Amino acid sequence: MIRRLGRFLTPLLLALLTLAVLPCVVEFWLRWQEFQVGRAILSADPHEELIYPSWRTHLQLKPLRKIAAKNPDTGEVFETQTNSFGLRAREPAIPKPPDTIRVVVLGDETLLGLEVADADTFAARLEEQLSAAWRRPVEVVNAAVPGDCPLIASLRLRYELTALRPDLVICHFDMTDVADDYLLRRLTVLGRGDEPLACSHPLLEKPVRGVGQQVGDHFLVARLAQRSLANFWRKNRPEETIADIDHPLGKFAWLADDPPDWSPHIQQAFSALSDVHQAASMLSSRLLITTCPAPWQVSAKASSGRGVREACGIPDGALFQSELPFRMLGDFIKQRGLVVCDASAVFRQANNSDQLFLKNAPRLSVAGHDLYATTVARFLAENSHALPPPTADGRVPQAAGRR
Repeated sequence: MIRRLGRFLTPLLLALLTLAVLPCVVEFWLRWQEFQVGRAILSADPHEELIYPSWRTHLQLKPLRKIAAKNPDTGEVFETQTNSFGLRAREPAIPKPPDTIRVVVLGDETLLGLEVADADTFAARLEEQLSAAWRRPVEVVNAAVPGDCPLIASLRLRYELTALRPDLVICHFDMTDVADDYLLRRLTVLGRGDEPLACSHPLLEKPVRGVGQQVGDHFLVARLAQRSLANFWRKNRPEETIADIDHPLGKFAWLADDPPDWSPHIQQAFSALSDVHQAASMLSSRLLITTCPAPWQVSAKASSGRGVREACGIPDGALFQSELPFRMLGDFIKQRGLVVCDASAVFRQANNSDQLFLKNAPRLSVAGHDLYATTVARFLAENSHALPPPTADGRVPQAAGRR
């Protein structure tokens, strides 16, 4: 009887012991991996160690923070850091030297360029080329922040960058900005004229964290399980199609040759460019809007590393040839009396078009940053006189009925 009971209980006890020990082994292995690489490996956001929630601009870069970044294609590790303004740039002189032309670049992770070294970013290459073209000291300040769109860029310019007093503001319109605007606008407080006043991060409004979140704060194995379940749910939600603007894999759906009808959301995202112009005018700065294509608008091979396109909802080998997104943006900007530098044609005509983007991330490569900067520098050299001057009341010229 006792032997029979022992034969039954032994496998059960071994199974329970395995279930108890296995999470400990996985936890130890994850901790060791973090120690080896010197940074968090299970962050919900790849930029998490560099950003924090903001009451006014949703997210900010942590000031005076050093970070070891890595090129996902070459594996090269380099160090970068933020200044006291929380920008990936050298510390600016305040007040601005009178003989220096200061340019502030607004944008998202595309222009922040954490995948390339400081000297290879759009901002650094633009500074070099404008200094040579204008034969004057030019300082280009990289004020890009992950997840930004023109809606947030206008707030950042209004609240965080006023001391910089730029002569020129460059606002990059990214192909993901339509979806970002849709998600962030619901968190934004608008004024009487529909101008944005603040966009608080939800974490600041809900300081009490759930049990699952608290466990994830202390145990990496719990965070791994949460992340795996979230990824599974994200890819297999039955109630939404990938063409829905709410879908996390649908950010690029409006670029397709047969796109869904996002007209109201597109126009709303475009309208935020008027807010950027208003914020720039309050600083007596001129504004140039720029844009460049996503990898799959340029080449069927661009950013085709394992899982990269799948994570963005793009089929392998897909190439979107529609020029409608760029025409819509150009028409809107022209109607508002603003100016845009559209680099899409230059990117598409480049001989090495697939090499303008990283293979293992949907971002610009060193060659992409350089070509984008070269295109914008050439445009400014030829058209800087055409940029609309700041207006006394901050209103956009020819912009009655903004929304």
